[in-house]
Amino acid sequence: MELRHLRYFLAVADAAHFTRAAQKLYVSQPTLSQQIKQLEDELGTPLFHRGAGGVQLTVAGERFRPYAERVLQEMDEAVAALGQGDSAPMEPIKVGALEGTGDYLLPPVVARAISKSNLQVQVETLSALELQWAVAREELDLAIGTPPAPALNAEPLFDEDLALWLPPSHRLGHHARARVADLEGVGILCPAPPSALRTILDDALSRAGISVRVLGEFPSPESVFRAAVAANVPAILPAPMLQDSLHPGVALGWRAVALTNPRPHRTIALLRRKGRDEKAGVRPFVAHLIAVVGELLKPE
Repeated sequence: MELRHLRYFLAVADAAHFTRAAQKLYVSQPTLSQQIKQLEDELGTPLFHRGAGGVQLTVAGERFRPYAERVLQEMDEAVAALGQGDSAPMEPIKVGALEGTGDYLLPPVVARAISKSNLQVQVETLSALELQWAVAREELDLAIGTPPAPALNAEPLFDEDLALWLPPSHRLGHHARARVADLEGVGILCPAPPSALRTILDDALSRAGISVRVLGEFPSPESVFRAAVAANVPAILPAPMLQDSLHPGVALGWRAVALTNPRPHRTIALLRRKGRDEKAGVRPFVAHLIAVVGELLKPE
């Protein structure tokens, strides 16, 4: 049993619905269902009554819930306790991340790790394959990458969907979702090739049988975001980076519209070595990472 199983269980219990819980956690529904099934198999009892209209906790689920809440609360307190006192910082940990994903995900994680656990963190951005190699060769202690990674432990964190980032009064801005086919002929800004995000976008466009007018290409999602706001034109960006209610675009009336049919996305995973001793700072860092994923990536 791992902490993610408890977080997933509580998310489903709070939402009373697998689909809504999966959306809050930014994971696919099959992934969430699989994780809950693993937890139920380990406990030896069903935790939810499943029905067409949603789910309800079983008697066992009701009994298990306060213990799950207590475990997560105590873990948060334990992580916070590591930062108390005047002890010297632990050995620096080296963290790798995909460009773009690391830009929006790691700053709040590193901030918590420094302020609450007295950690020193070194961050490096690499491609997906380079991240796997670096972790396997012990050049990095852990990484935020993509599965599969056969030589490593790959723990899914969330699904990183691409979203349509729209200025105020755009014709597609009145909908929570839009089909990829709705982008036919729309002028957009987007990540430049050969980035993985651009590959995901191009694949979705190809599968939908359409083309868009690419008005500008940039090497990083943050550059795409800033250019879109400055030029007042739509952009394709990772949905999680647009969740922050304090993001400068939100105050200007911009909004993110989910893309479907097909759904352009990739799974983001925590990559760690198998069967190797880890530095003392890795576990508290991972706890902060999981906490930020739960807080930052849930819909408003």
